[in-house]
Amino acid sequence: MKKNLKILSVFIILILSLLGCSALKTNTKIYKGNKLNIAVVGETPKINEDESTINFKNISLEDINRIDSKSYDAVIISKNYLSQAANKKYKDTYLNSFIPFFFVESKASILPFVDNALTYEQYANRVNDKQDYITGLLGTGNNEYKTWQYGYNITNNKVDRTNVKHIYSQVFKTIEKVKKEKRS
Repeated sequence: MKKNLKILSVFIILILSLLGCSALKTNTKIYKGNKLNIAVVGETPKINEDESTINFKNISLEDINRIDSKSYDAVIISKNYLSQAANKKYKDTYLNSFIPFFFVESKASILPFVDNALTYEQYANRVNDKQDYITGLLGTGNNEYKTWQYGYNITNNKVDRTNVKHIYSQVFKTIEKVKKEKRS
């Protein structure tokens, strides 16, 4: 009886270990899909993927309202531009461009980009999102939208903010999915 209990215990531990490893591998897989063209406002992200897969093009924030949704698959707006990007003059672009916008380190989630009742700073003080590294927004028309949130890894019960390249890989997979849905 004790021998069977030991074997069962070892078997359960082995299965749990394998499940843990497979979850970890899922989070670290790089994007290997079709080439993506991504506009970037601010600093170009450091990523695991190479230039043959991801093509970044730096644009100014003022270019957002003139963005050609046929030329770009998505837009990434870096942390230093979030306050300016929350200006109401960009809201219609976010909600009606039919390409996703991703906001890096937004402590206010997507709220100031779809609702201009408060400033970015006021929303950030209320929401204070420290768990998510990137928040995404896709306008679907009629002031409706989809959102995504990509959080930091949790390692040993602590938030790990040191490696965010895998988060960009997840974003790229979402962009490809949106691109495929748009075609069908």
